[in-house]
Amino acid sequence: MKMPVALMYLFLICGALPQVALSAEVTYNVGSHTFVVPKNNIPDLSPWAWIKSIAGLDEDVDSFIFEFPGKDIQPYVKGYVPEKNAIDQKVIGAIYHVDSVERARFYDVKKYADIWHANNGYETREVVRDQNSGYYLVYEKEGYRGTFYVFSKPPEGTLPGNKEDFFVASCSGSSVTELKHVGCSKQFLFADDLMVDFSISLENLKSQSSVTSFLEEKLAEWEVQIK
Repeated sequence: MKMPVALMYLFLICGALPQVALSAEVTYNVGSHTFVVPKNNIPDLSPWAWIKSIAGLDEDVDSFIFEFPGKDIQPYVKGYVPEKNAIDQKVIGAIYHVDSVERARFYDVKKYADIWHANNGYETREVVRDQNSGYYLVYEKEGYRGTFYVFSKPPEGTLPGNKEDFFVASCSGSSVTELKHVGCSKQFLFADDLMVDFSISLENLKSQSSVTSFLEEKLAEWEVQIK
């Protein structure tokens, strides 16, 4: 039986691999920043992901994706639940380069004005206080559970001028009628030109501040300081 050309090519590549040292790390150049990332913290999103582990293969990119299993976070974050129903509550994130326009957009609170004041389509919004975290889950309309915002204070009175004074995360689940398999997205600036966007389960959202500190420390460890 004749071997397919693609499979033959793969065998030839693999056969050559012993001649190339494999590394446990991957180097990413994002803007003016260089990160040396442990291979274990890079999600395997492609059958060709192993190529990134070849020593000396630097990646000049606008962003890269990383992940931390729940068991790796738990020792550093008090109260973090690493697993639920046999599913790893890992944190998956991306760090990417941003310009001044994108930075300004990140800090802009005006986009939350309508849902804060229940205007322009949010007249029937629903606000529920989450007993687990103490945060306020703000839904687009009563009974709708598909996507929602999480605020640290109830949306009433004057909209705070500082995003950090009220906004926690945006979340979405697998059901539009109940909280089911809910994941939340949290962002923070790691540097003037780098944004980090990571996912965290609703159950662990109460620990988002500590998880952010954990990620900041890890990214600082990975970044190469040019002297």
